[in-house]
Amino acid sequence: MASARSGHRYVIYGAGAIGSALGAWLHLAGHESLLVGRAAHVKRIREAGLALRNPDGVRHVAVPALADLREAPAHRSDVVLLCVKSQDTDTALREIRAAGVDLREVPVFCLQNSIVNEAAAQRYAARVYGVMLNVPGVFLEPGVVSNPITGNHGFMDIGRYPTGVDDVTRAVASAITDAGYATHLHEQVMTAKAAKMIGNLGNAFGAITDGRGDDPVGFMRGVRAEGEAAFRAAGVVWEPREAFEARVNASRGTTTLAAGERNLGSTWQSLMRGASSLETDYLNGEIVRLGRAGGVPTPRNAVLQEVASRLLATGARPGAMSVADLEAMAVALSG
Repeated sequence: MASARSGHRYVIYGAGAIGSALGAWLHLAGHESLLVGRAAHVKRIREAGLALRNPDGVRHVAVPALADLREAPAHRSDVVLLCVKSQDTDTALREIRAAGVDLREVPVFCLQNSIVNEAAAQRYAARVYGVMLNVPGVFLEPGVVSNPITGNHGFMDIGRYPTGVDDVTRAVASAITDAGYATHLHEQVMTAKAAKMIGNLGNAFGAITDGRGDDPVGFMRGVRAEGEAAFRAAGVVWEPREAFEARVNASRGTTTLAAGERNLGSTWQSLMRGASSLETDYLNGEIVRLGRAGGVPTPRNAVLQEVASRLLATGARPGAMSVADLEAMAVALSG
C-alpha cells in the first residue's frame, strides 16, 4: 500500500550510506519506503532493523528491505530514488525494468554524484529527475549507517531533468522535507550537480592519501581548475562554487562526527569496505574524458583516476600515497 501521507511508495535502489538513511527517515516520518541493497546489508536489516546513527543516538529502524526487487510487486505509485554509484547506474536500471517497474511511467530520481547519470537514466526511463546531495553519510559495515549531522539530515536540490519543476518534484521534495532534510526546488538542478561534482573531484584524493598531511602544492586547486576548464570547453554550465557553497551551507545542518568516527568521502568508504568498484571513473574520469574531447589537459585528474583504479585492483586500503607523490606523477604526465 502506498503511503497515506504522499500517495507514493519510495523505492530506494542502492541502500548504502545515503539511501539507507533516507529510507529509514522516510519510514519514520510515515512514508512508505523500500530499501533495495546488497544481500549482507539487507539480511542484517531484516534481522534487527537498520542501525541508524546520528548525533542523537542510535535507532533500530524496521524499514522494509530486499536484495532483489523482483520479490516485491511493482506499484503504480512507485517513485524510484536511485542511490547507486554512477558505475552501477545502467545495471541498476536494467534490474529495475526486469523487476516489472514500468519506467515509461514511474519517475526516477538520481540521488548520485556526477552529471552523467540523468542522461544515462533516460535510456530506460521517460521521467528523470536530478538531485544534488549535500548529505553526510558513513557506511562501513552491513546493517549500520551513520548520518552525522545536527540541525537537519542534510540538504538536497531537486528538479526535473534537464530543467524544470513539476508536481512530482514538489511531492517528492515535500516527503523528503517531512523526513528531516532541507530541500530546494531547483529549475536548473544540473548546474548545482555540476558545482557539486567539482567538489567531488576530491573524493579519490581523500581515499588515496587517507587525509595524511596538508596540500602545500595546491594539488586539489589544480584538480578543480582542470575540472572547470574541461566543463567550460564542453559547454557544461555550473553554479559558481562560492555562491553554491554559501547557498548550501545556509540551509544544511552541521556535520558532527562521533568520537573516533572518520569520513573522507564515499571513495574512501568504498576502499575501506573492500568494494568491487569505485565511482572515480565517473568523476575524475569524466573530467579526463571531457578534457580529451575539448583539448584541455587534465593530468591531476588523470593521476587520481589511475591511482584509485590501482588501489582497487590490488585491494589496497586508503593512505597508499602522499600529496607529493601525486603531484610528482602529475608533473611527469604533463611533461
